Amino acid sequence: MKVAVSGVGGGVGQSVLKALAIAVLPVEVAAVDVQPLSAGLYLGLEYAVLPRPETPDGLAAWSEWAEAAGVVALIPGSDHDLLALAAARDDWQARGGCRILVSDRELVETCRDKAKTCQRLVAAGLPAPRSIWDASVDEAAAWARDCCYPVVLKPRDGSASRGVHVVGDEEELRFFFARTDSPIIQEYLHLHGQAEEFTCAVFAKRDGGIAGTFMARRDLSGGATYRAEVGQWPEIDRLLRSMAEVLCPRGPLNVQLRLTERGPVPFECNIRCSGTSAIRAHFGFNEPEMLLRHYLLDEDLKEPPVRTGYVLRYWDEVFIDGADRARLRDPRVRNEGRTRQWWPPS
Repeated sequence: MKVAVSGVGGGVGQSVLKALAIAVLPVEVAAVDVQPLSAGLYLGLEYAVLPRPETPDGLAAWSEWAEAAGVVALIPGSDHDLLALAAARDDWQARGGCRILVSDRELVETCRDKAKTCQRLVAAGLPAPRSIWDASVDEAAAWARDCCYPVVLKPRDGSASRGVHVVGDEEELRFFFARTDSPIIQEYLHLHGQAEEFTCAVFAKRDGGIAGTFMARRDLSGGATYRAEVGQWPEIDRLLRSMAEVLCPRGPLNVQLRLTERGPVPFECNIRCSGTSAIRAHFGFNEPEMLLRHYLLDEDLKEPPVRTGYVLRYWDEVFIDGADRARLRDPRVRNEGRTRQWWPPS
């Protein structure tokens, strides 16, 4: 069966491609992006450059391409595509077309908005960072003094650490507050002064059951995981399962959290696969494959045995030798992309 992955110019889409490459389930993968100069389009896979799905006639172009290409399922790999595709999910399925493997639009909207996420968690009795939003700069400054600096200031709708500032005093807060759209200010989560951060996942089945969890203590670079320890932390496992029971995702719930004196506290929830999906798949928790098996093929899922270990990341490249800007406009060039096996040295 042919499966499309969107957002292959970014880390999430590329990580989903890697996870499907090592899946036991045999799939033919098609790479999709709205930007022609995207690395995932040059890997020798079938590909498509499509208009942004939120534009007029954008979704129609995606649907027409999927039908013509024989794509049976689409896994969103970009936050930019997620909301529009979630809105189209039920319509595409009702028409017997390509299945968009994404959660309900309402949940996507909730988790894109950090204020709504906090409200949902607190209402369910789950931990969340102390937060303030929809406030004037003076109200925010007073709140931060009471909370104690440092505090975290960021846009309510953001991802990959874009626009996130750890501010240490009121002068910084006022500076970044005026330069942030729809700001939310949250407590700086730490454990005895140390920022111990985790990237986690829980996979929910159609009946609300849990198909498994994944946890990794991580270090960040540029908002992405670049070093991580994969292990088991029972308190985090319990929290992830509780979050899935409350939020009811269709498949993966990607959670970022930190340890605090009051236990693990989530500060980010994404209703999609993750930039660490390939890492998770290597250790036995292959979310894209689980999506296909359960939500496309109606297979039941047993909790996968997740191995433990470490991962250390580094950049890689896709080369298109001899190409210039004019030649890159030729779609055939996308079959000429090459990666290299650097190690062991030849």
